Amino acid sequence: MITKERKLELLNEIEKKLDETKIVIFTTFNELPVSEISPLRRELKSKKGEFKVYKNTLLKKVFDKKGYKLNNSIFNGTTAVVFAYEDPFQILSSINNFLKTHKKNFDIKGGIFGKTILSKDDINSLSTISSINEVYGKLIYSLKSPLIRISYALKSPMLRLINALNEIKSKKE
Repeated sequence: MITKERKLELLNEIEKKLDETKIVIFTTFNELPVSEISPLRRELKSKKGEFKVYKNTLLKKVFDKKGYKLNNSIFNGTTAVVFAYEDPFQILSSINNFLKTHKKNFDIKGGIFGKTILSKDDINSLSTISSINEVYGKLIYSLKSPLIRISYALKSPMLRLINALNEIKSKKE
């Protein structure tokens, strides 16, 4: 049994995490051993995320206090909360990949992105969006690509001239 002080600590912890996170994903897991959840926890941690299990009553108190009108079905059964502190799309992708391999024991109940309440379908749609780093990489490549082509186009006549002169030189020798 949890003491009142511990409950207060957990409520403050959840509130703090809720203030810092960019997205909250509510998940459920049944009969999923720790050995199978641990790799997901490590992956989320490496992507500046977190997978935490809290009592439903504590979660409901915090989210009600913060003014979120969540469906009560979210707080039924086992509930784990995923927080994303930096790039939410990387976390969403990891959760979606884990869901694909553990459909029988793992599911998404819903989530919150900013102030918007998300359904499972919304989360699945968001998980297809590339991470911010991937978008930056694509942008840099698309900006850099024309410059590289111009550089080759400008170098090309000079290289052809040099090659022609080298061939002439080698024929004369």
